[in-house]
This record gives sequence, C-alpha cells and structure tokens, in this order.
Amino acid sequence: MKAPLVVALVIVSLVGAVAGVYFYDQFRLSPGAGSTSSSTCSDPASISSHVYNPYRLQIVKSCITASGTVDRVIEEADGDVHVRLILDQAYSNLTNSANDQYQYGDLVVEIICVNQPSQTDAIPSCQNYTNQIPVPSVGQHITITGPYILDTDHYNWAEIHPVYSLMIG
Repeated sequence: MKAPLVVALVIVSLVGAVAGVYFYDQFRLSPGAGSTSSSTCSDPASISSHVYNPYRLQIVKSCITASGTVDRVIEEADGDVHVRLILDQAYSNLTNSANDQYQYGDLVVEIICVNQPSQTDAIPSCQNYTNQIPVPSVGQHITITGPYILDTDHYNWAEIHPVYSLMIG
C-alpha cells in the first residue's frame, strides 16, 4: 500500500521539477539583458509620463538594454514610432509567440511622441514633451534601453516601451 504512494509522489515530484526547469528557461532574461544598473537606466525628461494609455503596459522588468538590427520603422497615429527590431542572438529570448505571430518575430521598440499625434485622444500624452530619441533607419544596428513590457492591448507581445536611450552603431 505504501509503495504505490511513494512511486506516485516520486513521479509527481519529477514532473514538477521538469516543468519548473522548462518554465524557468522559457521566461528568464539572457545574461546582460536585465543587468542594467540604475545609473544607466534613468527615465530622462520623465518620458514614461507621456506614454499613451499606460494602463495597457504590463511591466516585466523596469529597465533592460538590448540590441539588434532595425527591420522596419512605422509611424503611428498616436505620434509614436514603432521600430521592429531583429534582436542580436544574446537577446533572442526577449520575444514571445505574439511577437512571432504579429510582429514577424521582431521585438517592438517604441519611441514615443516623435510626431504630432493625429489621433485625438493621444494629443494630451505628448503635450509639454519634445522627443530627444533619434529614430533609426532600416538596416541600422541599434542598442536601446527602457522598460521591458507586454502590451496587453496587442496580444501581449513584448516591447521596450518607452525607449529611454537609443544608440546607433
């Protein structure tokens, strides 16, 4: 009677351990991806206070740095620019299945208030803010820093939003 119970407990423990290792590996950040010190990860000019509809952004990590090659640059009606980024191998685990399905596997990098919003309800977000972040061109290699989030209005795809700093080259 006791032997089957012991066997069942061992099996349940092994399944739990395997599942734990699997999920840890799926959701951990790569070395360096989350190791940005607070001195290099500040929110200049309180950029975050100008995010349009911030309630939709689920913060995964308050600040990360990643790099890759610009795949596409898209101007949005809310005044922001979406940069689709093909991540360098060291940061490839920052995307998820929603990025694969809706963003061609790219990480969304959002530079806010680049243009005057044409979307009426987004106009207040950009008031009293002038963007200082450069907008890269397709094919350029960039390094970006900012909050790593899931956009709950867009299938929970992963983004860096807003960009705090962007270096080209």
